Amino acid sequence: MTEYTCTPIQDKPALKYADRLHEIKRAICTLDESLTPSKRIGHKSIGLSPMFGTPQQQRKSFDSIALLDHQNILTPSRTTVENNVYELSHISDSILQNLEVAAKVEKITSSNLLIKGFSKVYKEISTEDVLSVINSYAEQCEELYQNSKSMLLSVKYSKQLSQKLRDACSRIANERYTWKLFGAIYQNKLDSTPHEKYDSDSHLSVINRLYSKSGEIRHNQVVLDWLESNALELLPELPTKVGYFSGKVTWENTFHTLCNQKIKRIISTMDPDAPCREGAPLHEIDLEDQARLVKHVFDLVRAGQADKAQQLCIESGQCWRAAVIDGWRLYHDPNMHSSSQDRESVEGNITRALWKSCCWDFCDSPGVSTEEKALYGVLSGNLQAVLPACTSFHDVLWAHFKTLLDQDVERELCDSMLPPSYWKDILSLESVMDAMGKMKQSRDLYNKLQLQLISGDLSGILQTIGEHIEEAGLSQRRFLCHLLLVLEVLHPDTAPAALHDTISKYILALKGEECLEEVVYYASLLPSKLQISLLCEVLSEVEELSRPQCVQYAAMYSIPIEEVTMCIYKKIVSESCSSADPDLISVANISDADAKVVGAISWLLLSERQRSSALQESNRLIRRFLDARKHAPACAVFEMIPSDTIEVIHREWGKENQSIPLPPDDINAVREYLCLQAYLDTHQAYSDWCAHRANRPSIPNYNIDATSFSEQVAFEEKKKSLEISLQRWEQNLTVQTQLTRDKMLNVLLFIDGGWLVDEVQGTDPLRDEQLKCLRKQYIPSTTSLLVNVLRESGQDQAVVELCDYIASEQHKLYRLFNQSELRELLEKVYDSSIKCGCNPLQFGADD
Repeated sequence: MTEYTCTPIQDKPALKYADRLHEIKRAICTLDESLTPSKRIGHKSIGLSPMFGTPQQQRKSFDSIALLDHQNILTPSRTTVENNVYELSHISDSILQNLEVAAKVEKITSSNLLIKGFSKVYKEISTEDVLSVINSYAEQCEELYQNSKSMLLSVKYSKQLSQKLRDACSRIANERYTWKLFGAIYQNKLDSTPHEKYDSDSHLSVINRLYSKSGEIRHNQVVLDWLESNALELLPELPTKVGYFSGKVTWENTFHTLCNQKIKRIISTMDPDAPCREGAPLHEIDLEDQARLVKHVFDLVRAGQADKAQQLCIESGQCWRAAVIDGWRLYHDPNMHSSSQDRESVEGNITRALWKSCCWDFCDSPGVSTEEKALYGVLSGNLQAVLPACTSFHDVLWAHFKTLLDQDVERELCDSMLPPSYWKDILSLESVMDAMGKMKQSRDLYNKLQLQLISGDLSGILQTIGEHIEEAGLSQRRFLCHLLLVLEVLHPDTAPAALHDTISKYILALKGEECLEEVVYYASLLPSKLQISLLCEVLSEVEELSRPQCVQYAAMYSIPIEEVTMCIYKKIVSESCSSADPDLISVANISDADAKVVGAISWLLLSERQRSSALQESNRLIRRFLDARKHAPACAVFEMIPSDTIEVIHREWGKENQSIPLPPDDINAVREYLCLQAYLDTHQAYSDWCAHRANRPSIPNYNIDATSFSEQVAFEEKKKSLEISLQRWEQNLTVQTQLTRDKMLNVLLFIDGGWLVDEVQGTDPLRDEQLKCLRKQYIPSTTSLLVNVLRESGQDQAVVELCDYIASEQHKLYRLFNQSELRELLEKVYDSSIKCGCNPLQFGADD
């Protein structure tokens, strides 16, 4: 059963989980039906999905069902079938559950959930509302992080999915921490409350005045609070066993040993200083409990939970340790300057400096664990004692800021009882940043950005983003893009080049993510030239059904969609190249490259304001295909143009130019469109004529002697039916021939100057040259085809009369023929004149 649970998850990509889920459900339903007890079934009727393995493996999976007899038929008992259906239901439930979980994991790790949320929030941003935007980003990351954590227990069966989800959790958590830090620093800058006045000279009042007047101190405290709040969130993931001792007495195993006067090399008294004073250990079990207790207390202090650390010590029978932790509090006597008769309680430690000096010295005591030294190092500001207990980058950063703030407080109190070594290494924000920058973990994107946010290094942030944006994935590009966007609101002088490059990289990452509105919106934040090139690259692969949405979003965000669609069209056309086809009639199939070019026209049809450009570009494509003798794609392009195009062009032009005629390019494009329509109709008519002529019904020569009257009647009826079919074919051929002749003459004798002749002087010399080449190519070929049609249909007189049109000075078609084409035409005319009984040299002499 385990094999069925794990194998489908790891064999195929997670993107196909939904499709596979449907496939498995359908296969299981089929199998359930086939195992119905009332039916007699063979093993071939069991409709297992291929993912259950080969037929041999399938039979092994259901070995409790009796195999076939010599007739390949089995009659299972009701109990056997029900057991197998029950087993199968458990297998199917496990498979379906795992696939559903995998689909949820894929949804969480894809980062799509944050793309739309971040975009929606930023659209409403203002300089007065930046803090709410930052907090909203942090909240969205928090929600996704919690969902990801809740999924971890559901993917233990798959190491691949579990690792993937852990990576996503780590990435989201780091981003959430960064947004929280950004929000806390910005909130501190916004808090410009007037300084409070403290009349008392107690330690607490002095430090309160220091915090009130020093923005740097408050900034450092904000960073420290941020580090401790992050650690507090991780506390539930740490070991939470708090029953280290019975509560009545600490070191209970040591105490029990001493009471029973057992001879062991342990301490002889139970006071807290006994281990250090006697140099003897506790009972080995108490040593383990002591180490775990101190580690837990240190974790609580690391998370800013000193009160809970004290409570834990009291519950574990170590009230003295709780009192030691309480010694850091600043002394304050509210009764010193009070005239009230009611006495208030005094808070803090009046001998705080002496207490701190003792804690400092304790850090150098031999035989003390690393965690216990770190605990006293935190209380006394001894950085070197704390660092060995730090296991992460943020732990080290917290230790530095804890020490930095402790030194600022002691410097303000000016207490001389501190040991001289306390002032040996004085920290500053710059020195802390330098020390953290030397760590290997500072190369991480999120850690580096957090340090730069703390130090207020805007240029460093821009440099870091520039270094990482190229290799960053979609999730990181989204984060970096919005970080820069928010910074740009706060600092309008932010380097625009870096901002535009980051937004561009993010837009490119959104390609294929079904985020059309987000793509268009972020492009609207860029300069016009850049946004057009980016949208061209991203939207060029959008499915045709989604293209109207692009126009709507472009109008919503004031993007010149006509320029974008024209850029997309030109990009698609330039990427495809067509090869010449030596045949006049192109093959029916259209190559993939030509199909893309044909489909590109649809981009120009999205807006009626662009219908004129669409018509001109479609004419250009048809000229290109006809020049390569590719009639199939040329017809496909023509069919893309709506039938009301000419009407739309006049209507759109008339909206702003009511009394002014169309510009020359539009007039020529409309006429060219009609000319190309005439030729493509001719081409289709000739193809139909050829197909109809090739399907002539044949009447076989019947030479059968009928043996009976009924056979003779049947023979006559069949012969009559065939003759009627032949007559009908001949009538249709005559109609098709006349239609083909009229359409070809319509091309040869096109009104107002001829086929593909502009009505007014054009502005594109290259187009003029293409039109001349097409006239020289297709007028002679159409004439030759018309002669063939007329001769095949017995209209030789019409062939002879066609010469008048070719030689007419009104149309001047003879100028489009070369010597060989004229010679070939005259030979055919000569043959036709002989057939129709007239002298070709004297034709028309009597007229």
